[in-house]
Amino acid sequence: MIAIKAPLLYRNEPALLEQKGLLEDWEGRIAVIISGNTAWDLVSAQLASRLGEAHIPFSRLSFKGYCTQEKIDRCSLEAERLNPSFLIGIGGGSVLDLTKAVGDKLGLPVVAIPTVAATCAAWSALTVLYDDAGRAAGYLPLSRSPELVLADARVLAHAPRRYLASGIADTIVKWHEHGVNAPAGKQPGLDLQLSLHAARLALDLLTSHSAQVYEAADVLSPPVDEAFSQTIDAVIVLAGLAGSIHSGRRRAAIAHAIHDRLTWFPETQGTLHGEKVGFGLLSQLVLEGKADEAVSLAALFRRIGLPVTLEDLGFKPSRLKAHQDIASGIQLPEEAKAALAFDASPARIAQAIAGADAIGRTAAANLMTGS
Repeated sequence: MIAIKAPLLYRNEPALLEQKGLLEDWEGRIAVIISGNTAWDLVSAQLASRLGEAHIPFSRLSFKGYCTQEKIDRCSLEAERLNPSFLIGIGGGSVLDLTKAVGDKLGLPVVAIPTVAATCAAWSALTVLYDDAGRAAGYLPLSRSPELVLADARVLAHAPRRYLASGIADTIVKWHEHGVNAPAGKQPGLDLQLSLHAARLALDLLTSHSAQVYEAADVLSPPVDEAFSQTIDAVIVLAGLAGSIHSGRRRAAIAHAIHDRLTWFPETQGTLHGEKVGFGLLSQLVLEGKADEAVSLAALFRRIGLPVTLEDLGFKPSRLKAHQDIASGIQLPEEAKAALAFDASPARIAQAIAGADAIGRTAAANLMTGS
């Protein structure tokens, strides 16, 4: 059995939200929009015009904070009272994840409009859950992906480049996380092969473009060129596809497991999903015995402004046992953990976190000295 969940249509174009007739296929339906105030202010003028053209009446529910189960339940009740035909989620990963979960609960299609390219949330059939303090609270598998993804490249290009760097890290992770689940000496199942091919293409695109695109984003009018477009495709489409092909067998997502544990430390409050996942990947590579790859990746991460040390993530140098405290609460599925070709015990993970921190400190020093 293989399940592949994907949107019916994905569009990535500059000034997409300004195109007349954009929502003509949804004409006459009733929409409920879920968004934060900042994201709404960013696209409201263009989107209101498109909704008006298609005679789509709409209401908006405001969102802020983390995507929690309580907010999903509350927002579902509020949306249901408005009797919508479909939902529109606008913003970053948290609001898109919440909109998808509400759509799944109410049996409604979702249109996803990302305003930052920080995760593959606009594509994936999954909602990442947190509590009100921002601590990881599990994952909610969904029956389907958003029906339509509208990635306005101009909007995404003008987002703070920190979000772009976070999305690059979260996408690079996919190749390495899926790869460790391939059985040694055996051909992976078709589901994992498909995931690996999508993740490899994303990795190749980002290896070619990420530093260039990140550096070009730090201007008043960042270019919306082919390199930027392919970076957005990698972050949203390829990363989303790599994670949306399943046979039902659980995989070990080590970098994300480290991320989830990091969210339980107040020191990491204010760091983005991809920033924590990126450090988790450096730790995973050390755990695998691939320190040379970790060194190379840490140099790239540092170049694009990503945290590569525990101190970058908020831990004070005086906290000598941070790596042990982090590792002690990391949980991996036992079946997937047993199939790994290396030891993923808490003690080994703690050593790997300490090793990644050391590699990151060297990368930071090299960048400062230009070596």
